[in-house]
Amino acid sequence: MKKVIFTQEWIALHPYEKADETDLYYTELANEIYHALDEACYTHNFKNMDDAKQLALSIAGYFEDVISGTGIWKTFTEECKQRYGTYIPFYEKESEFIKSPLNEDDPAYDPEEINIADVKFLLWHHYQQSSFVQEAVPFLFGTLELAAKLAYNILDREYETAPENERLLTYLSEMPEIEGNAETTEEEIEKNKELDEIHRRDTLAWFHYGCYFNIGNQKRLQFTLQQMANSPQGLTEPLAYSVQMEMTIASRNNLLALTSYEWLSKICRNMPTHKLWEDEEFKKKATEQYEKVDHEKAIHDYNLLKAKGYEDKFIFLEDVKTLKEFLKEIEFELPKDIRFPQKYEKGIILSGSPYTGINISFGLAHCIASPENPYYVQERAETDSFGIISGNGLPFPYEIVCKLIENNLIPDANIFTSQYVKEEGLKITQANLQFLADYYLMGRKDKDLSPKELW
Repeated sequence: MKKVIFTQEWIALHPYEKADETDLYYTELANEIYHALDEACYTHNFKNMDDAKQLALSIAGYFEDVISGTGIWKTFTEECKQRYGTYIPFYEKESEFIKSPLNEDDPAYDPEEINIADVKFLLWHHYQQSSFVQEAVPFLFGTLELAAKLAYNILDREYETAPENERLLTYLSEMPEIEGNAETTEEEIEKNKELDEIHRRDTLAWFHYGCYFNIGNQKRLQFTLQQMANSPQGLTEPLAYSVQMEMTIASRNNLLALTSYEWLSKICRNMPTHKLWEDEEFKKKATEQYEKVDHEKAIHDYNLLKAKGYEDKFIFLEDVKTLKEFLKEIEFELPKDIRFPQKYEKGIILSGSPYTGINISFGLAHCIASPENPYYVQERAETDSFGIISGNGLPFPYEIVCKLIENNLIPDANIFTSQYVKEEGLKITQANLQFLADYYLMGRKDKDLSPKELW
C-alpha cells in the first residue's frame, strides 16, 4: 500500500508535536482509509489531493475520538438529537426515505459506537466544504454510499483492537495546574491563573484550527490575513495575532454554528477542565459578540409593520410602484440612495421581524407556496426554492428563512435535482430542512431569532 499520508500530517490534527506508537497506528489507518476512498472513486471528487487526504485524516480522527472517549463527536450527535430529533442528519433514518442495496444492511444508530451514518456525514461535509465547491451538494449518491461502506468496514475491523489515545484525552480533560489549597501563596495562585489562560488559549487554537472536527478554519484565517497584508494599511504582527484570536473565539464557521469556545464548553462539561470554560471573565469576552449588534433601527422599522397588522405576514407585491405605495402606507421612509433592479419579474416579497427589520426580496415569489401569493409557480419552485435554504445570493435573512420553514411555505425545496431520486429526495430534504438552513446560513435558533416579546 502506497503511503500518501505521513505522520506529521496526522500530528497536525493534535495538540502535541511528538508522535508515539498510537499516532503511528492512526497514520497507517488514515492511509488505509484514503485508499478505500480512492477505490470507491470518492477521492476523484476533490480537485486538490490535500482535501482528499484531509478527509481520510478526519475519518481516522473521528475513529480515534470514539475509541479514546474524548467525546467530541458524541457531543455533536447529542446536540443534533436535541435540535433536530436525530443523532445524525440525513443518514440515521436514510432507509426510511430511500431504499438501496447499499443501505439495506446498515445497523441501527448507536451513539456510543462507531456508525456508518457518521462516516457518510463526514464524507458529505468534507465534499461540501472543499474550496472548489460553490453549490449545495446532495447528500446521497452512489460513490458516497460505496466509499462509506468501504471506510466503515475498516473501522469495524479495527474497533476491538484500536489503541486509545491517552495523551489526547488527558490534554482535553485534565487541568494543567496543581490545585490550590489553604497554604497556597498568592504568587502560586497567579501562576495557576496564567497556566489556565495559556492552556485555554492553546486548546482553543488547536480545536479551532487543528482538530478533525473543524475543517477550513486554517484556510479562512490565512485568506483573511493575506487580504489584510495586501491592503494599503498592511498587516502588523500584533494585528495578525488580534485577528487570529478573534476568529478563534468568535467565529461560527463550525458545525451547528457553535463557536469553538461553545463546543469545548459542551465537550468538557463533565471533565475537570470544565473550569476553563466556565471562567466568568473569559465567558463574557467569548459571548459579547452577540451583545454588540444594535437592533434599534430594525425594531423601529418592524414596528411600522406591526402597527398596521402585518407583523407575522409575508406580503406579496406586484412591482416597485406597489412596493413604494405599501411602504408609504406604513410610513416607512426608503433610504435616498436605494436602487431597485431595473429589470425584474412580477412578484416582490416583503417580510419583517424585530431583529431583521423590513426585508425586500426580488425574483423568488414563485417559490413561496402561500395561499396569499398569486405569483407561486410550483414547477419553477421545484428548481429554484432550495436556493433560499442554501443562501444562494442571500435572498432572505436566517430568521425569515426559519419563518418560511415553520409555516411550510417552501414545500418544494429539494437539494436533489436528478429525476431518478427527485420524489424520495424531496421527502428527505424536507425532513432535514431546518438542519440544512442552519448548516448553509450558519444560523442558530437559540441566538439569531428575535425574542418573543418583541413580536
